[in-house]
Amino acid sequence: MTATITEATRALFASSSYGFVSNTFGAAAIVLLLFLLAQIEVVRASGSARAKPWLATLNIAMLPLLLAFGVIVLARFLMLLFPGLR
Repeated sequence: MTATITEATRALFASSSYGFVSNTFGAAAIVLLLFLLAQIEVVRASGSARAKPWLATLNIAMLPLLLAFGVIVLARFLMLLFPGLR
């Protein structure tokens, strides 16, 4: 089954344009980042004794998404400044 999923993923990316894949990845990263930020605020507002470990875990999960968001914004900004980079 893993080979099937890998082959299907490879076929999807091969048939899609760079812009489509880039936009899809960017949108998914931003939605997940917003979800994690909302979840952090809900856990923080709960004030329960179990909130502290949850906050630490959610903060760790959020860091790679913040990095991805920064890379996406930087890439889009550079594409606006230098149209020849596409």
